[in-house]
Amino acid sequence: MLRVLSIEDDLIMQDMIAATLETKGGYRVDFADTGAQGLTMLTEGLRKFDCLLIDVNLPDMTGIEFTERARALRGYDETPMIVVTKSDDEATIVDAFCAGATDFLAKPFIPSELIARLSVAQPQARSKTANLPAPRRQTLPVLAGATGQSYRSSEVFLNFLHSLDPGQVRKTTLLAVDHLATRDMDAPGGDPESVLSAIVNALARVFDRQLVICTSMTDHQVVAALSARPAETPLALTHRLVEQIQASQRNAGGWTPGLIVGNPITPSMFFADEPLRLLERALLSVERRRRDLNVGRTDDNVLPLPSRIRRMRRSRTADDFA
Repeated sequence: MLRVLSIEDDLIMQDMIAATLETKGGYRVDFADTGAQGLTMLTEGLRKFDCLLIDVNLPDMTGIEFTERARALRGYDETPMIVVTKSDDEATIVDAFCAGATDFLAKPFIPSELIARLSVAQPQARSKTANLPAPRRQTLPVLAGATGQSYRSSEVFLNFLHSLDPGQVRKTTLLAVDHLATRDMDAPGGDPESVLSAIVNALARVFDRQLVICTSMTDHQVVAALSARPAETPLALTHRLVEQIQASQRNAGGWTPGLIVGNPITPSMFFADEPLRLLERALLSVERRRRDLNVGRTDDNVLPLPSRIRRMRRSRTADDFA
């Protein structure tokens, strides 16, 4: 039987959660009235909890703060954590995911939705998208400044995309950055984690507060979600990122990775793109540029679309030729 720890101070809500999960869901539920009590139960409990259900409004701390502190505890770095909030605004969602939440649930909710969210949160029950790389469960070391808050595992990044409603999707831009791993690995300090850390730090500085959340889909790709579409071309963005990395690496011998920046991807004007479709387009864009560089081609506009995309029989947008 899976054990759930609910951090909830409302007694009526506790009764509803217990009745729903224990009677209909087959879970065992324990409750903590405050964040401090919940952290104590996590650190001193004899058995590990399988999932955490965290109310965003707690008497002694916010649910966001609790999530961040719980995520740092040994044994809870991959545990599903669902933040429950009365608000479904983008700022709350972003704060929850950047703190380490796996998913979020907006009040009021019906019992079946609660059970469904817990089921989806379990790693073995998550569906995998064949068109996307397998999530990297490894995360970077804690990075300086806002970058450490923005960088999350690809699993959390995908859950963030799933949580966006159509209005929020239209305001989100996805940008993929690739580095030339073959060349980088021969450079001083060119190990994968150093390269990814340098790219993420550069993204945070170049886009300042526009960087919502980012992840590494593979050992050589970083994908960033931005709150606004950049005005610069991919080539100009490449130069800006390289300049930032050069500035930060001068004391390390001037090492700079070779970067490829894909086209900033936003929903097309005539098609309601799903978030995962946007991610696929962002990765496809940077892969095209990487392939062209490898074969010595520079004119993206003459590239045919891959057969898998052609079979979809939809009109092409400017993003598809990036």
